[in-house]
Amino acid sequence: MSSSPYEFQYNPNLPSEETIVAHCLGLGFVPGTTIVDPSTKSVIAWIKYGPNVTIDEAHTQDWTAKALRDAGASDLQVPRVFHAFTAEYYGCPIGYIAMEFIEGIDCDSNDVELVAKAVQTLISLEAPPTATLGHIGGGTRSIVHSFFPEWLPNANYKSDQDFYAHIHKILKFLHIDFHGDISRHGRFLCPCDFNPGNFRKRTMEDGRLVLVALDFRATCFMPLPFIEVAMGKTQDDFSRKVVRKIAYPHQRSDSATVLLSASGSLVQYGPKPVALPSGVSRRMNDS
Repeated sequence: MSSSPYEFQYNPNLPSEETIVAHCLGLGFVPGTTIVDPSTKSVIAWIKYGPNVTIDEAHTQDWTAKALRDAGASDLQVPRVFHAFTAEYYGCPIGYIAMEFIEGIDCDSNDVELVAKAVQTLISLEAPPTATLGHIGGGTRSIVHSFFPEWLPNANYKSDQDFYAHIHKILKFLHIDFHGDISRHGRFLCPCDFNPGNFRKRTMEDGRLVLVALDFRATCFMPLPFIEVAMGKTQDDFSRKVVRKIAYPHQRSDSATVLLSASGSLVQYGPKPVALPSGVSRRMNDS
């Protein structure tokens, strides 16, 4: 098993990794499950697990939870993370995230305005000065974004500059005229998946309705124009309605239109990366 060295919130009641794995595999591959204290019947943690669950997203989720708290956000919460690790299952790495369990009701098609307000709050969070693009602690190679086919660049970026060079080479490869500099833009949290199932609503004791953001696989730090790209790449009716309700908190960028055009053209090439810059290799099997 592989665990994260990142300091998550300590939970003294959390069982061992082996116990968590056995409990989850006994249930099969469901979206998640609670771990319950057998003596008190109280919930210890919610466990999210699966082949696409990553330690990197756990880092970003926990950072976001703390950033919202520090910003004094009162209408959006994110569960704190207690532990994150991977374990092999018949040769396939399965990710496990043990997090705070926040009760509530999953959002549905009637919650467009609530989800839009939550996304608006998330995209207002600026990356810390020491963070790279991608997930917290995962490096630039951990980028997940809908600009790319299947949402992954599949490139072993060693730095943010590798990413910027790749984007500019993609534009040149596609014969798209672009003279801007994407690296000049600020870097903010960029969610790409606005599915209502990624949000939960709960009513507080004082009657306030609070939303809980639950899934951070496709939420990481990106240059500002890529937030507009993510908003422009929505495919389903609910997500489009969410985007229309968002009061975009940043200045609009002409670069976003260029990037949206490039993203559409990349589809024909599939997940294999094109126009990799010198020194950047194709990422194979998450290596």
